[in-house]
Amino acid sequence: MPDCEGTCEADGPSSSSSDSTNTCAIWPITDHGADSSSVPQKPQKDPRKIARKYQLELCKKAMEENIIVYLGTGCGKTHIAVLLIYELGHLIRKPQKNVCVFLAPTVALIQQQAKVIEESTDFKVGIFYGSSKHLKNHYDWEKEIEQYEVLVMTPQILLHTLSHSFIKMELISLLIFDECHHAQVKSNHPYAEIMRVFYKANDGKLPRIFGMTASPVVGQGASSQANLPRSINSLENLLDAKVYSVEDKEELEHCVASPVVKIYEYGPVANGTSSYYMTYCSKLEEIKHTCISELHKKVDECQSVQGLRNTKKVLSRMHDNVVFCLENLGLWGALQACQILLSGDPSEWNALIEEEGNISNDSFCDRYLAQAANFLAAVCTTGAIELKHYLV
Repeated sequence: MPDCEGTCEADGPSSSSSDSTNTCAIWPITDHGADSSSVPQKPQKDPRKIARKYQLELCKKAMEENIIVYLGTGCGKTHIAVLLIYELGHLIRKPQKNVCVFLAPTVALIQQQAKVIEESTDFKVGIFYGSSKHLKNHYDWEKEIEQYEVLVMTPQILLHTLSHSFIKMELISLLIFDECHHAQVKSNHPYAEIMRVFYKANDGKLPRIFGMTASPVVGQGASSQANLPRSINSLENLLDAKVYSVEDKEELEHCVASPVVKIYEYGPVANGTSSYYMTYCSKLEEIKHTCISELHKKVDECQSVQGLRNTKKVLSRMHDNVVFCLENLGLWGALQACQILLSGDPSEWNALIEEEGNISNDSFCDRYLAQAANFLAAVCTTGAIELKHYLV
């Protein structure tokens, strides 16, 4: 698999012979072959200003050939795409009739990526998905192409427009595939259909292809390194591109924040007869009875008797849910259940109280959850060996 740290051949000044890393050279940005008298005022937004070295290097490779960028989540693949749009802007900036098409598989990604492009460049960006716009004929799409320079859309929309010749492949100067691992040779995904049916390598004018993925392997065996070469070859063949990554992992680690992982180890509690499990359940039962005892005192304070009964039922059901999580998911799972319910998630609360109707006072439920969460958190962090000191 090629990577951006390999030797790169390009028409431009050669890198110094003393450079032992053989990294891709980063050329000064060209004037795109036009003089100042014929070029509109230079855009003020410049994504190069915040680009990392490897992003500029990969963008340079993408200007030379079709590539697929294989980088982990958070490594800035989208910014490489933005850099490429910027560098090839002379092909799509109005009054040019050509456009850049940016494909993403979900509506959420479309909206997110369109926002990034708008904030990073001065190009006019249009968003297309599902029923977002009622575009039914050639005239409707001609108006959109006249208005926008970057079209961000779902692959199904592009497949539909290509099938009806509303957009022709020769009008697309740059075609970007986000989450491009869906474009496998044996796949029926719209990504694959677009390339199989409408991209003919021997035809005349074809768009520059740029793909992005954090995992070239899709479906069963996605975590298997054995499937990686086959999936990469499939991607390269279908997208008519080469996969590139970054060999210098230290550079990535320096630029990309890594999550701090904390591991809490504890023994299983699924065995209902174990002494630890019985102790945990006994403590949770004690917390429940304390809360119910406090609840009974409210009968003398003009509280609705039916409301108090409903509250007691909800509290008991809540306790049963925590014990169920303890038995099936372990200490950490039971703790997470308490914290989710404490956060006031409406869907979780509604599921608990829908059969009981209104409750008179949910503070007792919160009190039970808070005390149960404190107990479970203490056991998770201090260990079961110290449990007896907590219970004293």
